[in-house]
Amino acid sequence: MIPHCLGIDHAVINTAGRIDDAVDQFARLGFRLTPRGFHSTGSVNHLMMFGPDYLELIGVPAEHAALRPELANSPRGLNAIAFATDTASGAHTALERAKFMPQPVKSLSRPVDLDDGTHEARFALVALPPETVGWGRLFACEHLTRELVWRDSLRNHPNGAREITRLTIVVPDPHAEATRLAPLFAEASMRPGTERAELTLGHLRVELVTAALLQHRLGGSACEAGGRATYMAAIELRCSSLDAVRRSLRTLPARHVHDQGSRVIVAASLACNTTIEFIE
Repeated sequence: MIPHCLGIDHAVINTAGRIDDAVDQFARLGFRLTPRGFHSTGSVNHLMMFGPDYLELIGVPAEHAALRPELANSPRGLNAIAFATDTASGAHTALERAKFMPQPVKSLSRPVDLDDGTHEARFALVALPPETVGWGRLFACEHLTRELVWRDSLRNHPNGAREITRLTIVVPDPHAEATRLAPLFAEASMRPGTERAELTLGHLRVELVTAALLQHRLGGSACEAGGRATYMAAIELRCSSLDAVRRSLRTLPARHVHDQGSRVIVAASLACNTTIEFIE
């Protein structure tokens, strides 16, 4: 485990030029989304705030594509894991000592409109190099104005979503990937030659699976790989009640919603190429 990397802060879904469609999709799934945010780096976003973490829809207007090539050149779907940190500079030092070669700390901000006026939400980010993983982005996020992001009025979702509990990632060799990334996490469970490995940090589990195992488990609910050998595929969310989830999803096509009793699975086709799994 890397000092100052404290668990998950948020997960990112890249909307690849279709952020309005993604907002409509997630609203239909029973999420309460924040108003559109405009980053100082050119991207735009909407958040789904939970208790300890959140889910972010992000996009880049065509005129700003050159400012965010890591988004503009990436497909739709889960795109990044952001670790929570109490100090971005401290995380940078710790990652450097662990030979992960972090990029310099960067500043990010966006305006937030509240009843008493417009405020500036500010963040400090430290990213790992793009070549660290083939399936997406990894970075640590320090909230310098946390009170502007975690607001109680934003956490109450009709579907009862409360926290991110698991991210599923497809890789050709789960054991090798888990071995390489294990220093970033608190615990690792893996065996050579198997189709699955798991990394744990705080309440988050990162599940590494083969494409064959993902297809066996999710079938038609799985996301489109788009020719990729490694990619982020699914997110599991804990909710206050699966009945609240069922009520939120009742108008959606039954063939895309699979109720397994202890979990409800929403096909990636309904969620910006991201399979959503709800558990209690």
